[in-house]
Amino acid sequence: MPLEVISLNAAADKIQRPFSVVPLASVADLSLSLYMCQGQINWHRHPDEDELFLVHEGVVQLDTERGRLTLHSEELAVVPKGVGHRSGSQLRSIVILIRPTVLADRKNGQRHFALDTDPPIEKVRFARVQATLGAAYRAAVVAQVEDFELLLIRAEGESPPQPAAEYHQLWLALRGHVAISVPGQPPANLAAGDLVRVPPGTPHTLSATQPSLLLTLARTTPTEG
Repeated sequence: MPLEVISLNAAADKIQRPFSVVPLASVADLSLSLYMCQGQINWHRHPDEDELFLVHEGVVQLDTERGRLTLHSEELAVVPKGVGHRSGSQLRSIVILIRPTVLADRKNGQRHFALDTDPPIEKVRFARVQATLGAAYRAAVVAQVEDFELLLIRAEGESPPQPAAEYHQLWLALRGHVAISVPGQPPANLAAGDLVRVPPGTPHTLSATQPSLLLTLARTTPTEG
């Protein structure tokens, strides 16, 4: 079966109600969703889950118990579990949300609540990280959510063979155009704002005819069992 390309822009165009969450894809215990930020949501907290906010389009104000951040396109921040927060925007802004889908029982004993001594939350700007990437297909860790790292990769030319993962391997194109090839199938062509999941256990390669930027998720610890 050919790889399914999902367009974030097409999904965003269908969102009519502010703060409606639209699921896009899952990677092991994590989900990647979109929501439209316009106006302001009430203060709330998630004692069992980290939340990663990545602005796809627009400008978002992220207020937290550990500081206030203004996030623009290609900027992210992770709100750790237990930290009160709210997001808002005067404009129609589109946000990518990455968070766990398996909670409570699996996370037993890992709850955390904000303390006055906790450091401020900092944002990550991809433009700054990109300048440090060096050779094509070298990855830089830009964030961590639970036991997964979010990696930023500069694509140009053809990549080395990508190792087959035990979970769906997600690739999200931020800039440029990238083709993802798996044996026996036509390549999946990603433009900026497109994502694809490579099935578990599937080797694949990437290629880009122009400098491009990608995001992917990689597990930091081995699977139990």
